Amino acid sequence: MFGSADIFTGSSSSAYRSPPISINVCTGYTIDISISRFRRAELLDGVPIIYCGKEAIKNRGVCNLVWPVQEGMIKDWDEMEKLWHHIFYRELQVPPETARVLHTVHPLVQREDQEKMTELLFETFTLHGLYLAKSPALSMYASGRTSGVVWENGYECSYVAPVFEGFQLKHSTVITPITGKVLTNRLQTLMLNMGYSFTTPYEIDLLNEIKQNICYVAQDYENELAETSNFMDAKVKYKLPDGQHIMLGAERFQVAEALFQTGLEPDCKSKNLIDSIIASIDLCDLDYRKMFFNNIVFCGGSTLFPGLVERVKRDLTFKLKSISPVIDAMELRQYAAWAGGSMMASMVHMKDFWLSKEEYEDSGTERVVYKFY
Repeated sequence: MFGSADIFTGSSSSAYRSPPISINVCTGYTIDISISRFRRAELLDGVPIIYCGKEAIKNRGVCNLVWPVQEGMIKDWDEMEKLWHHIFYRELQVPPETARVLHTVHPLVQREDQEKMTELLFETFTLHGLYLAKSPALSMYASGRTSGVVWENGYECSYVAPVFEGFQLKHSTVITPITGKVLTNRLQTLMLNMGYSFTTPYEIDLLNEIKQNICYVAQDYENELAETSNFMDAKVKYKLPDGQHIMLGAERFQVAEALFQTGLEPDCKSKNLIDSIIASIDLCDLDYRKMFFNNIVFCGGSTLFPGLVERVKRDLTFKLKSISPVIDAMELRQYAAWAGGSMMASMVHMKDFWLSKEEYEDSGTERVVYKFY
């Protein structure tokens, strides 16, 4: 499974609730390092030219980082090839020519990108078998369903996607603009207004930790805003790694409020989360809309805010009047697509769905449209 910020990988097993290996989706190059940091070229002996994943993040002070995946889509295929090589030979330590690979893709991925991915994995790594699976379908499997609506909110990618009998309905998929990265940037702006400046890559990582640890969703935004603005007791002290403390009050719930009031973000005129869910289901067949409202599945790291499920259920019930929606928020929903893919790859009947090396050699990338709906 891969997203814009992290790749989750490992061998398939229904026993895995979370992925055994997590890798940052980036590569780092030691460009101009000899000029800027070393006076003698001999000092560069043993220094890698390229770092991948966590090593790239660890050495970002001496590297130029490249992020090949943006908004859930692969934009730099050369860098993605290097990451795949790193995953096979350094992380998994598995020769790809003996492996079958189930790879997730964005729900709105273009056929050309699927063909490019298939060609690259078979031609470069000579895989034994490949299956490209849409993320919403895998998240639905992880929840124990085959039909429902998935709202996934990751770091750079967010969407509402109906799934019917294991197949994602592309025409009803709605992209939502408020991603985890947007919320982090919002926290950065709120902190700046308080006098705290977080600008470096390391400080942005701290913002992500603050967002994950103490931010939440208010059930009544206006009421809570009025209560916290007048009382120091409402502020929470947060300890930074250097020992300093910062105080946060209303900022803790103002961050996630952008999901429900997109107008809080400058130049954002799109639908909020509630309207996006309703709009996506309204694009589906009338006979199945009630079923979709009764099977809403949350997944992705940016759906973990405390109070989020209760707020969404309350706002949906208020808008729909006659329907009380059912929301499934799994405990490890940030790994939902991984869990669903792990279960799917372990199933016996999957042997008929893999695109084998022999099929690829016979028909090339034309088989993509038949094998991967």
